Amino acid sequence: ERIAKTPEGFLICQDVPISRTGYQEYLASELMDNPVNKHKIIPVYRPAKEVFDPRSLASFEGKPVTNEHPDEDVTPENYQRYSCGHVQNVHVGAGEDSNKVLADLYITDPTLIRLIEDGKREISCGYYAEEKKDDTGKICQVKIRGNHVAVVRNGRAGKTVCIRDKHPY
Repeated sequence: ERIAKTPEGFLICQDVPISRTGYQEYLASELMDNPVNKHKIIPVYRPAKEVFDPRSLASFEGKPVTNEHPDEDVTPENYQRYSCGHVQNVHVGAGEDSNKVLADLYITDPTLIRLIEDGKREISCGYYAEEKKDDTGKICQVKIRGNHVAVVRNGRAGKTVCIRDKHPY
């Protein structure tokens, strides 16, 4: 099992893929100020050297787990409002998960515990990143730094970036 409860009733989700390398789709409004077409979908590449950079991995350690993304960054001033647990043991995956960052999620909020038990499982990281064009003209994310990890209904990274039980997906 990759999901267990502590004697107090907290939920521990182990080896959860929280992000991945490769292309992800973003709205133009998420990437630039005042885009001509804010609803245009832009593919953005997340290179392994940036996703797995030790500074990027360390930036997610201890960050709050939220139920969906808050409308603002999680800060000390709003932490108690949004935090439903925390992220721990952030590391690069191996084998079939070699393109993913894995972590353990400790869920302390009873509402989110019930939602996860009822099947809410996809993950989406809230983070800061810079976008740069590479030599071929593709947009790449660099200097990725974590703010929170959200449990969501539908994550941008896809269905394999999710809380798993004993079955891989």
